[in-house]
Amino acid sequence: MNNKPSIHSLEVSTSLHEKLLKSPVYAQKMKNRSLTISIITTLLILFNLFYFMSNQKTLAEDQILESQYANFGSDLSI
Repeated sequence: MNNKPSIHSLEVSTSLHEKLLKSPVYAQKMKNRSLTISIITTLLILFNLFYFMSNQKTLAEDQILESQYANFGSDLSI
């Protein structure tokens, strides 16, 4: 028995040949694009978290000023 693989020529159209040659380049471009989008998304989330945390004190003060205690004593007469 002969177990050697037989070699056959395969005819491929020109457009398919070009697409096959470009596929690694396209895959690398998509990988780079995905990485860029991931980095930008992560940076935006971190920026929003930092901004939210830095404004917590101001938000708490504003809530107190807007609460029922903000006008405490304003209706007292002398």
